[in-house]
Amino acid sequence: MRLITALCLAALLAPAAVDAAPKPAPVPAVVAERDRTSPGGRAVHVILPQTHIETSIDVGRVAADYSGGLLDTLIIRSMDDKKEVLSRNQNERTLAAAQPLFSALEGFDVDALALAATRNGLASTAWFQPRPFTLTRDASPAVAAAFVAGADTPQLATISYRYDLSPDFTQIRVTADLALAYRPAAKGDKVPTVAPPFYRQRITSIVELRTRAYDPNANVALWSAEGGRLAKTSLAAAFAATEELIPYALGLGAADIKAFEAKDREKGFAAGLYGPLVARRHRVADDTLIWSGGLVYVQPAP
Repeated sequence: MRLITALCLAALLAPAAVDAAPKPAPVPAVVAERDRTSPGGRAVHVILPQTHIETSIDVGRVAADYSGGLLDTLIIRSMDDKKEVLSRNQNERTLAAAQPLFSALEGFDVDALALAATRNGLASTAWFQPRPFTLTRDASPAVAAAFVAGADTPQLATISYRYDLSPDFTQIRVTADLALAYRPAAKGDKVPTVAPPFYRQRITSIVELRTRAYDPNANVALWSAEGGRLAKTSLAAAFAATEELIPYALGLGAADIKAFEAKDREKGFAAGLYGPLVARRHRVADDTLIWSGGLVYVQPAP
């Protein structure tokens, strides 16, 4: 009984401490007119930490969170280890199933696709003026600090890429996190290392199998056939869409976001996601562009 009482007190006190901490203001998803001028352009840091396509898992919710009730909180905390075990086992099975695709994509130059999408996408925005690009695999704070310290432009741009398979292997997804920041001024001999963003938006580009199976292994076989031909063309298509979405995202204004999030906005369903519809047939037939805290573009595999 004493143990339960102690746990109850801890559960009650912990949320209070968290709630007392001020929440940071959200970073805007639009570039204000005053921030579109940067004499000398913008240094660009491209981050692509992967050497192969990643997998993702969905083990579901082990225990529901019923609005933070005390007993529910204790139950959820006690089951955290169970979810961790389930996640680890599922991840092992997923990696094993994806091995044929890993082999088929070995040597495929995704770095070139990411750089081309970034260069061409940013160059399509007249006011952006991108400077020479830095490409790294290391997303550590030390590398980010080195980029900030070595830049000589008033503003800095960082675009971080991730590409992966959906849990059922029916989708290849490319995610680009784009952020802009002002280069902080040095104070005396101290070199600035942190540049808080004034703009951030995530662009998600998804390519779906036209014919899909309930068996994940069968879906992997489709992506991997003929030396990974479909996976390679789909990755190229996903990055090509990202190239076109970068200037579209940078050009959005506050009125656009307000219109996307209006209650009477038509909704769209795409790749298992549901959100305000931005456009159909945005680039090709049978594609869908929705807004879900960022642009989400879905197209069928070539």
